[in-house]
Amino acid sequence: MSKRDAAVAADAAPKARMGWGQWLGLALGLFVLGLAAWGLNKIAGQVTIADVIAEVRATPAPLVVAAVVSAALSYVVLVGYDWLATRHLGYVIGWPTLAAASFASFTMSHTLGVTVLTGGTVRYQIYTREGVKPADIAMIILLCGWTFWLGIVFVAGIGLLVSPDLSAPFREFAPAGLERWTGVALLAGTAAYLLLAWLWRREFRVFRYAFTIPDGRETLLQIAIGTIDLAFAGGALYLLLLPVAGTPDLLTFLTIYAVAMLMGALSHAPGGLGVFELVVVALMPTADKAGVLGAVALFRLIYTFIPFVLGVCVIAWQEWKAVRALRRARRMRRP
Repeated sequence: MSKRDAAVAADAAPKARMGWGQWLGLALGLFVLGLAAWGLNKIAGQVTIADVIAEVRATPAPLVVAAVVSAALSYVVLVGYDWLATRHLGYVIGWPTLAAASFASFTMSHTLGVTVLTGGTVRYQIYTREGVKPADIAMIILLCGWTFWLGIVFVAGIGLLVSPDLSAPFREFAPAGLERWTGVALLAGTAAYLLLAWLWRREFRVFRYAFTIPDGRETLLQIAIGTIDLAFAGGALYLLLLPVAGTPDLLTFLTIYAVAMLMGALSHAPGGLGVFELVVVALMPTADKAGVLGAVALFRLIYTFIPFVLGVCVIAWQEWKAVRALRRARRMRRP
């Protein structure tokens, strides 16, 4: 075994054991999934599949087209995640490659879940061909995830402050004013991290890997890109919900969408399936449940399934280009 192989094996050995944080994450995911199963069982007694299908068919075509455009713009904005991450690490990668890596990886993780394994594998395949180091690819994945969470926390914080009715379904369980204090806490946390990013420029070191967190300007860009992405993605679902009676205003709904995305991510279920639906229905208690589920089903088709198929095509195209380049290189080496 070479020294390099031995070092790789040594680095990989500790990862084979699950730490307490991983066990906690697994337990939290199972709890959220159990809660979703219980909630969906209750909803199943009030709504039939036929009702949901009827709502999907009744959705006006112009709204469906507008939702498709909004979802497409969300995926365009997602390229900014990879652009910020690669630039922060000192790489200058062309937009076509960034777009391919971003779109393919996000469509895989949105559909299959387990972002590190699904989207991470796609990024590894594409970025290593551009000369990006494996350790830096891991950091790119981390920075892209952090951009997503900054957008979620920022939007949720603002929404909870200005939408006091969000906690109405939980009045008997939660104290009055909880949503406002939660919003203040989320925004305070965002502001504290932004201040840290602006002032703390020291280097962090994990084993032999050294890195710095994005600076204040980069963090502002992360918040902006994450917020715009969430607005377009949530906006796509909001457009499909417009015909449904009881749909709240846009900002309130974007907060609901942010919370639903958060809970779906914590569940570790592929695409937050079941958990996302439960949270949206629970936080829209006055809306027609069949209409909400019909809109979410159509949203999953537009935002998850169709992009997933296109993402598979992008991956196939990237692999075909790699094979063709390898064959060309072999031909050039022949005497």
